[in-house]
Amino acid sequence: MRILPLVRKIHIYAGLLTLSQLGVYGVAGLVATFQPGRERAQTPRSVRMVPFQAPPSSTDKEVARLVYDTLRPPLSRAMPDWFLRHTPDHHLLLDFYNINGIYRVTVMEEQGQLRVEDIRLGLPLFLADIHASTPGDEDAPPLVRAWAWWNELAMWSLLGFCASGTWLWLGSRPRFWWAWAALAAGSCAFAALYARFRT
Repeated sequence: MRILPLVRKIHIYAGLLTLSQLGVYGVAGLVATFQPGRERAQTPRSVRMVPFQAPPSSTDKEVARLVYDTLRPPLSRAMPDWFLRHTPDHHLLLDFYNINGIYRVTVMEEQGQLRVEDIRLGLPLFLADIHASTPGDEDAPPLVRAWAWWNELAMWSLLGFCASGTWLWLGSRPRFWWAWAALAAGSCAFAALYARFRT
């Protein structure tokens, strides 16, 4: 069949285009299996002090916004109101989450300083977080959105990889019983789990 060489090329190129994403998804799946709690690192990679003065009578929300505007922590976003908290010493504590970990900021108003801790994730947790990025998160930083669009392209490429692989298998006049067994096992497992989830 003339169409088979074209489908074979689509299959190969879609697989190569998706290869890096599949590696990320594989690591993310292993992280979910072997580290179900997804514990975050708490030891900072670095600590620095930054001069800071908040206007008198500022609310915690206003201070948090001013801290964000002062530091502009890379790949993070402004602090949600509901996430404001305090240390046991009554200092405002701000965790600016990002794809690499946390920028933990302690507002030390009496000293006129911010204590900024850069807490980094290990590579497995980084990959587990980055694999879930989607273009639907319009508030995400530009670099994260770029990865999200790469993720989206990979999903469509993966669908093309699966469809072209099935076409190639069927077009080669399949006779191997183990191929049919694999197809049947996968289809039955999906159908059974789908039915169980939807009941």
